[in-house]
Amino acid sequence: MLFRRILFLTLLACSQAVAQVPKVQVDSVLALRDDTAKVLALSDLCFAYRRVDGDSALHFGRSAAALAQRLKYPRGEAQAFNDMAIIHIDRSDFSSADSALHRALDIRRVLKDSAGIGAVYNKLGNMHQAQSRFEEALAENFEALRIFERIGPKTKEALILNNIAILQNNLRRHADALTTQERAVELFTAIGDSSGLATSWGNMANSYLALGDTARAINHYEAAARSFRQRDMQRELGVQLHNLAGVVLEQGDRERAENLYREALAIRERGGEKKAIASSMIGLGKTLMKAGKWTAALPLQRRALAMSREVHAQNERMQALLDIALIHARLNNGDSSYWYHDQYVVLKDSLFNEDLSAQVAEMQERYQAEKRERELQEQRVQIAELAQESARRRFWLVLATAGVGVILLAALLLVQVQRRRARAARDAAIIREREAGLKAVIDATEEERRRLARELHDGVGQQLGGLKHRLEHLRGIADAPGLQDTIIIVDDTAREVRDMAHQLMPKTLSRLGLVPAVEDLLHKAFNGTMTKVELDHVGLESGVPDNVATGLYRIVQELVGNVIKHAQATTVEVQLMRNKGHLVLIVHDNGKGLMHKGGTRGLGLLNIADRARALDGTFTIEGEAGQGTIATIRVPLPE
Repeated sequence: MLFRRILFLTLLACSQAVAQVPKVQVDSVLALRDDTAKVLALSDLCFAYRRVDGDSALHFGRSAAALAQRLKYPRGEAQAFNDMAIIHIDRSDFSSADSALHRALDIRRVLKDSAGIGAVYNKLGNMHQAQSRFEEALAENFEALRIFERIGPKTKEALILNNIAILQNNLRRHADALTTQERAVELFTAIGDSSGLATSWGNMANSYLALGDTARAINHYEAAARSFRQRDMQRELGVQLHNLAGVVLEQGDRERAENLYREALAIRERGGEKKAIASSMIGLGKTLMKAGKWTAALPLQRRALAMSREVHAQNERMQALLDIALIHARLNNGDSSYWYHDQYVVLKDSLFNEDLSAQVAEMQERYQAEKRERELQEQRVQIAELAQESARRRFWLVLATAGVGVILLAALLLVQVQRRRARAARDAAIIREREAGLKAVIDATEEERRRLARELHDGVGQQLGGLKHRLEHLRGIADAPGLQDTIIIVDDTAREVRDMAHQLMPKTLSRLGLVPAVEDLLHKAFNGTMTKVELDHVGLESGVPDNVATGLYRIVQELVGNVIKHAQATTVEVQLMRNKGHLVLIVHDNGKGLMHKGGTRGLGLLNIADRARALDGTFTIEGEAGQGTIATIRVPLPE
């Protein structure tokens, strides 16, 4: 697994450094007349924007391919598809990458472009490598190696050898990988390529690490880092520092690992490579997690998650989701932990179906074996119980009098149990009657709200509207003093009546459902304030019953009112999710928290508890002073 984590980081050291392209340069390329030079310039922009903005990079690549087709310029078309394939590989869109590469390969073969064919084989190897299809990737790279051994240049041959060594490591052929890497070192030394030599040292460190020679691995990582630092090759230096941090962390030196991750992160942030930045954030966050600094690790992992989503770096996104779920579990945020872990599982299933199927099959086989073992144990227990039962029977035959006493005692105990059950049934009936009364009161209150809303809208509202029109008609006949002010007062009164009707029963809730109504409530409550609001919802596509939607909407109203009046919060997170037959509402703010623990609850919190109980649900609220609050409502949903 270690090699899978560092696979792309090592490959990055083999590619050309990417700098952000100034807008002036983009404008100058777009201003060129449509010819072959513009095709190549657009392809260059595609590659340059690879780690800056993937969508823009693909736009430039498609523009280059379309222009090359119009100009009947196959070499430029092949180059455009080759560059777009790299973007697709970065995004784990392997189907699109495969299509683009084979399109480029067909064109290169028609042109009999050996160097271009070798480059496409190399990219196909990278694509299979990203999918963990290492045998196929190895075959593609050997095809590329045979071409470059024949036509050169030696630098390209050495780079392909680097790729082959990485694949051999992933296939656990570590001795072969070291032999391959030694060939690459000889070539880099012969041509005087010090940066390529440093890259080989980093790859050799991977092989030594897999063979258990940690000391040599660290020495090679450090040597590669020194070489890149001397040549001010910042991005390659960041790769080696990141890899070295992972090894040091495994050895338990958390302080040094943290320093290395922080330096690697700083380098990558200056370079702007978002996928690499996310990877180093995850590494630094994991280091803090191992040190028990859970709250410090959470922002890093969240930033890594957002950045990996932005650039479609699915492996980093999956690791960030898993780490965030673990952090929430450690912080006792069970529902949030479940939500992030559920997202992790969905993503993992979509990316690793084959591996997951093999793991499930292995788990099923293990389960069946354990099940057979349990059945054997149960049979042994049953045999032992039968033997004990036989001994007990013989004992009771000898002691008949004692047996009669035991039977009488059992009868008395049975009578007591029945009496307790009867009392429990009566108590349950009383509780059900009280709960039914509470539900009836709440339902009657909501019905009265609806009636008042209709009366205000259809009665008073319509009358005020008619009065306004009559006054405006009078104003056209005679300009009486104060008439305009009267019209304004009537208009304001009508607006207040409409607002009151909406507060009593919002139209958004009845027409569009719970999620749009909550979005509208949050927007109106916090719009124009400095408070940042986020709403996440999962599994509510099929809607919820009206009484549950109304009850939860009222609860959100009460909680939002508490936040505005008391919390002094700068961020509010609201989550609505369907979880194992329940609808879960979580409202989390970073405000003042609960100032009085163990005391009586205010009227607002009591109303929330009553509404939750009326829905057969539960309500909990937690929070330390100065550290915000988390309110959780769980309501069962009908099947």
